[in-house]
Amino acid sequence: MVRRERVTTSAGPEPAFLFAPRRLRPWAPRLALTPTRIVGRSATATVELAWRDVGRAERYGMPGGGAATMVGVAAKRPGAGVWTRGAWLGRLNRRATSYEVSFPVRAFAAGGEDVVAAIERYRRDAKRRRRIGEEDEHARLVRELGPPSAPP
Repeated sequence: MVRRERVTTSAGPEPAFLFAPRRLRPWAPRLALTPTRIVGRSATATVELAWRDVGRAERYGMPGGGAATMVGVAAKRPGAGVWTRGAWLGRLNRRATSYEVSFPVRAFAAGGEDVVAAIERYRRDAKRRRRIGEEDEHARLVRELGPPSAPP
């Protein structure tokens, strides 16, 4: 479940692919991919991570929690995320995990596998990344991700 939208970033409005939250509420977590960055927003914080700083995306389990119930985006260098709101949460997150951006898998309507797959596709392909937000690229991504998987 990926939508095309424009999102506001620290550099101004950008076209984006937004992963639909499970619940459509104003404070629902949002994760957007733009041609220049990943933008994560929760009720208390907003973080931006430039594509050049993205190291990897994966599902992971919280320490002591076992199951891979989180989606995380790690930076190539610690502290690369730009916290435009809620920087205290970013510091706390980095102490608990090795990720600059993290969300519970259950935050997304289709679970976390599609989120990880899309981030990894665009992380590895700068030419394709520049097309984020275009209608034909959106259709291509939706085709590649296939039908939404059942949420966890």
